[in-house]
Amino acid sequence: MAPEPSTPPARVRKSDRTRQSILDAARIAFARKGFSGVTIRDITDLAQVTRANFYYYFRDKTELFIELGTATYREALQVVESFSELGDRPSEPAIHDWVIRYFSYLDRNGAFVIRSVEDSPKDRKFQAAVARSHRRTAAALGDRMAKVAATPPQADSFAVGLAVMAMLERSWLMAQHNEIPAMSRDTVVAALAELIFRMLI
Repeated sequence: MAPEPSTPPARVRKSDRTRQSILDAARIAFARKGFSGVTIRDITDLAQVTRANFYYYFRDKTELFIELGTATYREALQVVESFSELGDRPSEPAIHDWVIRYFSYLDRNGAFVIRSVEDSPKDRKFQAAVARSHRRTAAALGDRMAKVAATPPQADSFAVGLAVMAMLERSWLMAQHNEIPAMSRDTVVAALAELIFRMLI
């Protein structure tokens, strides 16, 4: 039997690559300086594109920040919703893998998320949308944990999800910056997995 012809990898258009490089550079710039401290030049220098390139894709840095925030929220929600894939009675190793996935999300977005809490566009509609996004993500995690817990928690789903997300994010931050030198990232991940597992049994 003849081997099937291999499918060539999908080609990414130059315009898509340029747009993505602007988004990636902006994520780094906003994480370093916050929304108010970043200039268009900071972003174009990091992305190695011209100002004309920037303005071809984005009206201003607020539009860019909102797009990044929306993409980050969707990614967080995907990770949280994947908790359902662990089954009715998740094992500790399965939770461990999920914590690694959450940390991978934070590796890409954590600095941007943390800095954005302190410094983001001062627009009431935008701030309200961010608050709704945080509430929806935390409630989604709390709901999923309650469904698989041997004894469902008495606390509100939002509060449970928020507490677990805060624990994950603070632990990631401390491991990322090596605030406790004797503690490896793997040790932190294992401890988080055990804590979450014990919450469910």
